[in-house]
Amino acid sequence: MNPDAMRSARVVQIILFLTLCLGLQAKVYKRCELTRELLKNNFSRTFLSNWVCLIEQESERNTSAIVVKSSRRKYYGLFQIGSEWCKEGKKGGKCDITCEALLDEDIKDDGVCAVKVFEQEGFKYWAKWEARCKGQLLPDIEKCPDWVHPPSMVSPPRDKRTARGKRSIRRFSRRSIFLSQPY
Repeated sequence: MNPDAMRSARVVQIILFLTLCLGLQAKVYKRCELTRELLKNNFSRTFLSNWVCLIEQESERNTSAIVVKSSRRKYYGLFQIGSEWCKEGKKGGKCDITCEALLDEDIKDDGVCAVKVFEQEGFKYWAKWEARCKGQLLPDIEKCPDWVHPPSMVSPPRDKRTARGKRSIRRFSRRSIFLSQPY
């Protein structure tokens, strides 16, 4: 085994050891469960089947997936985000996140980083999306219960709800006055 491969294997062992020691939980999602989590984390429904396909191809829906291509090229977590976007052991990279944070069950920070990657690079950043999702039949997530009945999102701030409510009441009142006038 060459020295680079031995170092890479050692780094992966250390990361896995730290993950276990810190009690970080990994999760392998089912397709509809993944769809629900992505919707809860504000992923656009427009590209949701592309995201599900990407995740299935890149990490097999496993939050603890790590791929080491070389000592400098490592990919982490559900979205297989490359090491240029995170930093091992402390916050850093283009997403200002630790690489280890991409390996736990909490996908909120992973999703924020993945969207940042997408905004800068598009889906073409992920080679397996390019090869196995682009122009292909995408996963049928419309059969998932959360597609039809999306999970509840956080309510808008009270002042925003009130403002909308007042506008609709005013509109209704004007219409009522107009309709009640004799012709």
